[in-house]
Amino acid sequence: MFTQEDIKHLQEELENSMAGMMGITLCPTDDNTVRATMPVDRNTSRPPGILNGGASLALAETLAGYGSYGILGTHTAAFGIQVSANHIAVARMGERVVGVATPLHIGRSTHIWDVAITSETTGKLVSSIRVVNFIANVRV
Repeated sequence: MFTQEDIKHLQEELENSMAGMMGITLCPTDDNTVRATMPVDRNTSRPPGILNGGASLALAETLAGYGSYGILGTHTAAFGIQVSANHIAVARMGERVVGVATPLHIGRSTHIWDVAITSETTGKLVSSIRVVNFIANVRV
């Protein structure tokens, strides 16, 4: 969905945001998915050193938001209106997780994304998250 050049520009935008503070790094893909990595560190974990579920949700919303952004025209925007998550396994401090967002429905007023977050170390599914984005016209 995004080329290496697109990723470079988008990553620069992320640096001064919550996603940037969490260490989310976008990755190029050659299909309709959106992919990123995120470290399990002091910014994304909770005691006793495992990935915080809220950090997983933030990763999922970031991926779904950029996915919708990649599909939209210049005078539209995506706003997350519903997130549903199942946290299945833990990722521990020092690991990195990989999030992959896949579109399930791309409509005129809503986009639905399925986001799988896995541990890069173990390959296990950590969280399965569904994100619904509302698509709105915006004035510039």
